[in-house]
Amino acid sequence: MSTGARTLPIRYAPIASEALDSWLEFLAARLHCHFADVLRSLGLPMRDVGLSNPMLPRWTVLATADEIASIAASSGVAEDVLEAMTLRRFDGHAVAIRADQRRVERRVLWGRAGSRYCPGCLDESDGRWQLSWRLGWSFACTRHQVLLADRCPACHRIPRVRAHPRRETPRPGRCAGPQLDGPRGARCHHPLSDTPVVALESDGSMVRTQRLIDDLLAAPEQTVHWPLYGTGSASLLVVLRDVRCLGGLILNHAAVSDLTEAAEPAVLRQMEVYRSRPAATGARHSRLDVHSYYAPDDAAATAVALAAALQVLADPSVPAAGEAARWLTERITASGRPLHPGGMALLSGGTISAGLQAALRRSRETKVMPVARLRHRTAIASTRPPDNQDTRARMLPTALWPEWALRLAPWHASGKPVARRTEELLATACLLVGNTTKIHTAVRLMGTTVSSHNVSSLLAELTRRPDCADVLHALVLLADHLDQHGSPIDYARRRALFTPRAHFIDPEPWYDLQRRTRANHLPDITHAHRWIFHTLTGTPPRLAHPTIAPTTPSQSGQYLRFRWRILPAEAELLTQTARTILDEHGIDEPVQWAPRLAPAVLRPLTLPGPDPESITVDRLHEAVPVGDFSIAQVARRLNTTTAHVIYLLSRHPVDWSPPRFRRTQHTATRIGQWRHWYEHDHLSLQDIADREGTSLASVRLAFLKNDVPIRPPGTFARRRRQE
Repeated sequence: MSTGARTLPIRYAPIASEALDSWLEFLAARLHCHFADVLRSLGLPMRDVGLSNPMLPRWTVLATADEIASIAASSGVAEDVLEAMTLRRFDGHAVAIRADQRRVERRVLWGRAGSRYCPGCLDESDGRWQLSWRLGWSFACTRHQVLLADRCPACHRIPRVRAHPRRETPRPGRCAGPQLDGPRGARCHHPLSDTPVVALESDGSMVRTQRLIDDLLAAPEQTVHWPLYGTGSASLLVVLRDVRCLGGLILNHAAVSDLTEAAEPAVLRQMEVYRSRPAATGARHSRLDVHSYYAPDDAAATAVALAAALQVLADPSVPAAGEAARWLTERITASGRPLHPGGMALLSGGTISAGLQAALRRSRETKVMPVARLRHRTAIASTRPPDNQDTRARMLPTALWPEWALRLAPWHASGKPVARRTEELLATACLLVGNTTKIHTAVRLMGTTVSSHNVSSLLAELTRRPDCADVLHALVLLADHLDQHGSPIDYARRRALFTPRAHFIDPEPWYDLQRRTRANHLPDITHAHRWIFHTLTGTPPRLAHPTIAPTTPSQSGQYLRFRWRILPAEAELLTQTARTILDEHGIDEPVQWAPRLAPAVLRPLTLPGPDPESITVDRLHEAVPVGDFSIAQVARRLNTTTAHVIYLLSRHPVDWSPPRFRRTQHTATRIGQWRHWYEHDHLSLQDIADREGTSLASVRLAFLKNDVPIRPPGTFARRRRQE
């Protein structure tokens, strides 16, 4: 670079938003000198030293600090103003510049060579060129409300691909490209202000889209707060990468009928003319994919692509964006290109955002296998790709928690379950949410013996049934709750500890309680073992130790009946025994647990089963008759399903005994207190009967059945009976 630069004899300030090369050419034109004379006066080199061919450096793309300083010293224009006249301020978010070659990388961020232009702006400014016209993101003039022109109408070349010839005096506003079929070195010089352009609606989608992009480019350091990008927002680079990806897919695959809401008819017609042109000779990609890599060299195609892409990206939610993009993904798959949810991240070279990936996955929700919908969490439009979630198996019981199984399990109209072992299938499905693990591996981790086919079949049935429309959604919510909050129970440890165990309760206290609470038909103690195993592990008894596992449908039915016919005193003893077993193993966990989700989250969902808590305990107890009763009868009284009643009775045991045995059960729960009064406070049998509101005979009989010695009358002075 020359070190003897002098100041210009006449100084002209650049206009707002002008490109550096436009101002340099304007200086040469006003000074009536060759372009090289102005460059020499400003101390600028005649060639790029890093390139072998003698050519002018691309100063509008990138000017070095020394060059900017030299221009400023000679022209009196501030360095920051000169710096803003180059594409450097767009580098990294709107363009990618190869600094060593001073050129825009065309395959990144829709970079392009040359410049579009607005004939009206050229006419008003005496041929001054705006910097933004060089961007692939500029397609319209919002001042004159027209599409920008792409080429000179005379020579059909894109303007400003190369620098102005050094040995000629620039003629602002006229084409500087070589003349067609003219002598060597002759210039076209066609007045570009006469170029015909397409007029746009003043408040149409084209003008609105260009204004939105201009606003984004005006503040590149600010993040974009669109719902698609969540609470954290996104940088302009991320947003423009997403726009480029969608824009390329739209130009490659969309039909004109898909774009009528995004663009005006005249713009669509010009876009179709552009798309009908044959691909350039020697293109590295077929026309089907070329727009995914390179910016279109047609303003109409750019306008349509950007307007349609931004309609998706600016939607109010990820599900809404997925719905808006559904037509596009259907066009892509119809063309023969596979578009699996797992491949969304690979679109556009793997540079698209998690939010756009989620929207595109959501757009394919109804077209992919149910297992894939769980893995990619499309029900809630997740922005998280699937990964290894096997640790969730420790938080899940083998069979889904009873209240959740009641809510999510589908049933036939006849009252029979749609699938056998539905609770185990649903638990395995919950493990598959957001998980890359294969189904058979998930089955093994859950400690169950269902098949992969069983899991897939149930999921397929769930997606077919209208009453199960949101079951997959609920499973995703459950899995996310576990991943975020964890579980107080390590079910994997319990399965390992207690599955090999055959006995859980001592026969003596169990049979003693039975004699005191039931008149006949005493339940088999095996049911008590099964109840504790089932409660501790969340695993159905069929998978317990062979000694206690039911082996016939009849035994399974008997155990189910035992669960809902259990008496409160029996449930209390079994729960205490389970607590003792955990204490013996040093396990500081609740006996049983189930996750809770906010009612507001579940209320909008369509689920096949009732809300387990929709019937209160008091209402349940009122509906259960004394003595033997029918589950169907209670279900009719409560206006619910038999499965719901079975769950409620298992969770909240009811004392359904006749009055005589109900009094006996009450006695069984009070005998400890009575004995203390009798032996330590020396109350008489009659005093105890008066306190409890029962008969003397009942107290005496309770003491005899519980081996409490009856003392002789008059052993202690008679206490005054309470009034």
